[in-house]
Amino acid sequence: MRQLSLFEGRTLTAELVPLDGAAGLSPGDGVPTGQLDLFAGRTLRLSLAAEAIAAGELGEARRMLAELAALHPTDADLRRQSERVAALEQRLERARGSAAPAAALLEIARDLEPASGALASLRRVLLRRTAEALREAEGDDGRIEGQPPGYYWLAAGDAAEAHASLAVAAQARRSARTLFLLADAATSLGEPAARRLYLEALLRDPFDAALASARDEAVRALPDVARYELEIEDEPAAWSAPAGIVTGVLPLPLGIALDEVSSGGADVPGGAVAERSGSSEQQEALARARRFVAALATASSREARRSGEAVIEARRAMKRLAPALFAAYMARGVGALQGG
Repeated sequence: MRQLSLFEGRTLTAELVPLDGAAGLSPGDGVPTGQLDLFAGRTLRLSLAAEAIAAGELGEARRMLAELAALHPTDADLRRQSERVAALEQRLERARGSAAPAAALLEIARDLEPASGALASLRRVLLRRTAEALREAEGDDGRIEGQPPGYYWLAAGDAAEAHASLAVAAQARRSARTLFLLADAATSLGEPAARRLYLEALLRDPFDAALASARDEAVRALPDVARYELEIEDEPAAWSAPAGIVTGVLPLPLGIALDEVSSGGADVPGGAVAERSGSSEQQEALARARRFVAALATASSREARRSGEAVIEARRAMKRLAPALFAAYMARGVGALQGG
């Protein structure tokens, strides 16, 4: 009979095997009662051990597997599973006692990749513990490999906890990375404010690596929209924010302090500063894109609409900055803009 493995692509649960014996079998089926009870107990214990692993209770899983291995000393696969869980438990103990527990936990979680079944669940548990350890050590704006705790909660599938942590982090440092991740969490939770957060992130730093993994597919595609649909050849990623506004993916920048966003190095609470990335050419293109957004916001404002001259001046500025993008804006009309 094939050995039931804890490391297959499935999660075993205690309900798979009833406590009073193996489902569908009875002594009358020609199976000796003793063997039937032994198989049922073995399967149940493996199932419970898998549940313990999935919950991160490695001590309990190790104990159950060690008992099974003692009952079946010739079963090499069972012994291997028992040894692997025992080794994982020892690594976790060392991680908890290390000087940098968050980094140590993250290393263990990565060593489980690729994972499935109970080990995939364990990996999510370890990512949550990584986030908790990082927040305890450095706060919600702490970093491991450039990522705050909220990133690891998102990776663990806990969007609500990620959103709460990232919202606090954004108060300390309103960086593009934090805003992209906060927008990802908001997207996962179905919050309508997500795209406004993406807009601010793109205005701060459209070259941040987080854009490539944004959870909103339409936002993730904006650099390609700028390049191929709007035919912006020079640093198209820099124009992601205005391209998103003009095509209706992103809202108008209402409520966003464009002067503060454009400063790039403005002080924020806690003494942190906004982050920059990209070459001088990319930064110059981004500066032009920000001016385009500012002019677009002016042209779309109620105050400007009451003065035709103000709208004309704003549109002239838009045309000078990006003729192709301005043509797309005029073709779609102000009514096509979100909030326009």
